Amino acid sequence: ELQIEEAYVAKEIKEKNPQTLNLISSIIEEVKFISHEELKELSKQARAIIRTGECSPYANIILISGVLF
Repeated sequence: ELQIEEAYVAKEIKEKNPQTLNLISSIIEEVKFISHEELKELSKQARAIIRTGECSPYANIILISGVLF
């Protein structure tokens, strides 16, 4: 189980890939939008990256998670 504290996606997803945004929004209540460039910069701080092979535009998401006790 994963406790998601924050979720970030590129704001470009709204225009370029609304289907994926709808899917993400159906799973995660609050999604924060930042530019694609900001998303790439934030990813440099990641402790883990999962590469899924998804090739639709702007489908990347950054999850900030906590610990369940």
